Amino acid sequence: MVLHPPHVEADWVAERPDLDLRVAELEAEIAQLKDALTRRQQIGVATGLLAQRFAINPERAWSLLVRLSQNSHVKVRVIAQAVIDAHCGRRDPSNGEILSSIEKHLPDGVRLLQTDSDGHQASREDPR
Repeated sequence: MVLHPPHVEADWVAERPDLDLRVAELEAEIAQLKDALTRRQQIGVATGLLAQRFAINPERAWSLLVRLSQNSHVKVRVIAQAVIDAHCGRRDPSNGEILSSIEKHLPDGVRLLQTDSDGHQASREDPR
């Protein structure tokens, strides 16, 4: 490897104006990938919550998330976040609207998340 004096490297960088653009593109791509990983994790958590809630396997829970998304025209990631927030007891009016909208596509009497009088999640039979 050949080491150049700092002034030579500075001259080389100055001659490459497209370098700043490329660095900005790569930084944006890294930010997108980090966001995608976070979303994937949230969707995984919601899938696990639904699998536990309905006593179904994770593949079936994922299918449920996808079907609810398609039927309600709400993105999977938005449904996932609403399920997580409801499970954690976070009250957000928009999540309540999302959950109510989604529950319209479930069989009568079936709720995504149901709590008992202590505020804990109550078990529910599989909606199959």
